[in-house]
Amino acid sequence: MGGGRAGVHRSRHDLPRGAGRRRVDVSPGPLPRPPRQSGRRGRGVARHRAALRRHALGQVRRRAPRRGGGEGDGRLTPFTVGIPVFDEEAIVVDNTQRLLDFLDGLGREYEVIIGSNGSTDSTTALGVDLSRRFKPVTFFHLPQRGVGLAFREFVRRARHPLLVSLDMDLSVDLSFVPAALDLLETHDIVVGSKKLGNQNRALFRRLGSELFLRAVRLLLGIAYEDYSIAAKAFRVATLRRFIDRVNVGSSYVLEICYLTHRTGGRVVQVPVSCEDWRASKFNLLHEAFYKYRHLLGLWLRYRRGVA
Repeated sequence: MGGGRAGVHRSRHDLPRGAGRRRVDVSPGPLPRPPRQSGRRGRGVARHRAALRRHALGQVRRRAPRRGGGEGDGRLTPFTVGIPVFDEEAIVVDNTQRLLDFLDGLGREYEVIIGSNGSTDSTTALGVDLSRRFKPVTFFHLPQRGVGLAFREFVRRARHPLLVSLDMDLSVDLSFVPAALDLLETHDIVVGSKKLGNQNRALFRRLGSELFLRAVRLLLGIAYEDYSIAAKAFRVATLRRFIDRVNVGSSYVLEICYLTHRTGGRVVQVPVSCEDWRASKFNLLHEAFYKYRHLLGLWLRYRRGVA
């Protein structure tokens, strides 16, 4: 099974000191795509993971001992993948199978939780069928639309200590997953950044993202380069500390990154490759208003010392 639709790129040079505070070009050449499904992790996946780890921005700490299902058994830490869906009947079956093929090659125990929030098409019926056909898959449906509501349910249901958030369109290269899992051994959050990698998205969406990132840097003083819901990975224990701050919408990524940073947690970001030409599932004007309103609210709480 191949990874995403575009390769993550290697750099011939180490990142300069302080790279996490400014824009850095980290993508001069393509990596090979991960291999198809196999019983063990292939060399292609390992190369993707090593390249992403080398380009992680911020202090990359030394790896802690592996944690597995049993005490001292040496197994890789199991993980949960959470995927929110809204009216995805056209892609939910094929892309779930594609994702499972990829995850089977990583050599870790895993589960995939698909969460419908407000779907009105056949997504719910297809999701239930997927959960019956594939043992690692569970599915739930919430009648109210809201990606934050689905994320809260992922955190509540997660059986494993690490949680990776992806979009059902799999627009971000899947090599992010093994790289993020490795980094979560020593970090609380891994931010996959399209800006630091390669992105094929509409110009107005890139410009809108850049404007929001600048506003976050100005108001909150944090310089992570992506607050979208996809290609993010977390320790579940960290998420459960701040679960009451996850509201209906998508701003939980910004808030959890900010609170983790403020409380001395470890956040690292890696470049990812993204190919996304689909129309957004969000009303972009409404989403922009929501995000800026939430950002201003977070800034006001910070100014008052209650963030």
